[in-house]
Amino acid sequence: MCRTVSKISVFLILLFVFAVLGIVPGVGRAAAQQTALDDVFVVRDIKIDETAASASMARSSAIEKGQREALERLIARLTRRVFRGRIGEIDQETMQFLISALRIDNERTSDIRYLANLTVIFKSDAVRNYLRTANIPFAEVRSRPILIIPVIEQRAAYALWENPNPWRDAWLNLPSNPGLVPVVAPIGDLSDYAGLTADQAVEADVGALSEMSNRYGAGSAMVAIATIDETRLGFLQVQITAARVGRHDEKPLLVTLQALPEEPLEGLFDRAVAAVVGALDDDWKSNNSVSFGQAERLHAAVPIQNLRSWIEVRGRLENVPTVRQVRLLALTLNSAEIEVDYFGDERRLSRALDRFDLVLEASGFGKGGVLNVVVSPAVPTHVVRLSKVR
Repeated sequence: MCRTVSKISVFLILLFVFAVLGIVPGVGRAAAQQTALDDVFVVRDIKIDETAASASMARSSAIEKGQREALERLIARLTRRVFRGRIGEIDQETMQFLISALRIDNERTSDIRYLANLTVIFKSDAVRNYLRTANIPFAEVRSRPILIIPVIEQRAAYALWENPNPWRDAWLNLPSNPGLVPVVAPIGDLSDYAGLTADQAVEADVGALSEMSNRYGAGSAMVAIATIDETRLGFLQVQITAARVGRHDEKPLLVTLQALPEEPLEGLFDRAVAAVVGALDDDWKSNNSVSFGQAERLHAAVPIQNLRSWIEVRGRLENVPTVRQVRLLALTLNSAEIEVDYFGDERRLSRALDRFDLVLEASGFGKGGVLNVVVSPAVPTHVVRLSKVR
């Protein structure tokens, strides 16, 4: 008994020392996740090119336009298209308040012209507050990458790795994705050829597709089937049917696009890729956007093995954007009891925790309470634990 008390005392003393000194062992992965989160508020590779009466005037005008373009890209990244009309024109003073820093690369000037590449770093808290004040729901956590399997239907047969496959080429030419849903296309090497056939993809072979997803570091695979035909007026048309494997709760994505006058097939497929990526991004934001109103409260137990694992979990929890506060209620050698105040609903919280490799589960006891209501169940209603590293 004395030994147990002694162990607990040492454990708590070490916890206090770590807290005072600011030492956080075992949170390297959480720190990397926080970096990826902050990166959401960085807009890169804005190409600026302006001509004016002098080089200095051209530079000033170019940088101002570049900042505005960066802010437009950021808002498009965080919000759904349906809400953007609420924002209106943002004045120069507000825009400067939202910006933390600029980085300028590849500057080139002449007497009247200025060219450069601009990176704009925004203040995350200022942007959040601005969108909340405008009553615009937003998301800021990226999803796990999605592996796109681009199958093309030609003459009643399916092709994947065979050439030509302009549908696969369009995905390989996809520029870096600035949204919240990273997408990856397979390169078509020998491992891909050996691991998956077009028929397996169309039939949603879970084993083969899961193995390929793991190889590309993706969280899931989406089979996107493109069918080319002609309209009655003789214009090319592409129909896309895309479905994520193993996600029976999701409806397949259906996209139909008609070629523009004089548009080559490559251009039509490029637009189809953009339409699919845009739909995935919008769907993610629809399911993960949070309106920051009244906070909810969750009473949870956290299984731990040692001091390191508790600090790891706490560090990750505090990095989740929808989490307002984490309070430690009790701590033992193998468990921490906490209260978590968070915005949104439990489903959104669970998805947000997943991006930080945390799992939220019901404990099977009691019901959660709402913040400011005096509810303090003796037994935690939920369990928060580290998931297996993916």
